[in-house]
Amino acid sequence: MPLPAPERAHELLASVPPNPDCDPAMAQAAVAMAIDWTGLASEIPRGPAVLLMQRAEHPTDPWSGQISLPGGRAEACDKDLRTTSIREAHEELGIELEANARHLGELPARRAMSHGGYVDLWITPHVFQLTQKITPKPSKEAREAFWLPLAPARSGELDTEFPYRRRDTNSEIILPGWRFEERVIWGLTYRMLLALFEHLDGTPHIETDLP
Repeated sequence: MPLPAPERAHELLASVPPNPDCDPAMAQAAVAMAIDWTGLASEIPRGPAVLLMQRAEHPTDPWSGQISLPGGRAEACDKDLRTTSIREAHEELGIELEANARHLGELPARRAMSHGGYVDLWITPHVFQLTQKITPKPSKEAREAFWLPLAPARSGELDTEFPYRRRDTNSEIILPGWRFEERVIWGLTYRMLLALFEHLDGTPHIETDLP
């Protein structure tokens, strides 16, 4: 099933309810799902693609080296989480979503997890339609930026398994994910993109049992 056109996606995302479990007293963060529907920047011939990044290796980052959407914690200067997602995308990848993209809506917040346990942080994905070409310029927070084609991810063509070792029990579990070229997308980023597909299909659910 192809990804709906941006106008239809905007309509569907407008009716997405917030996650009732989200605790506003906890720290809040946001990520940007910047989607290129028409090949403005991605140069991927297989339809819509989303901009992802590989996080830089850092000993204090619980998600060090993982594939993620650009984003981060809300700051006092941010008027809302949409602003947070735009600011973080600029800081991490040097892109200007305010000028070069249209905000289509947001998905329900999800509680962050690290090393098999919950973190006191809620993350809200904000979805954008690219309207102008952008050229990501990764900062020191990112090793690289790349475009993930959504059609093969959505169809199951990129499905893979990821062996994850939990620090709390030192046991290994097998998690679902996507393999694109030499990269594996798993964990929260994988689940957020699955949630996008589900909301655009009208079959949303929130998983809570994966790291």
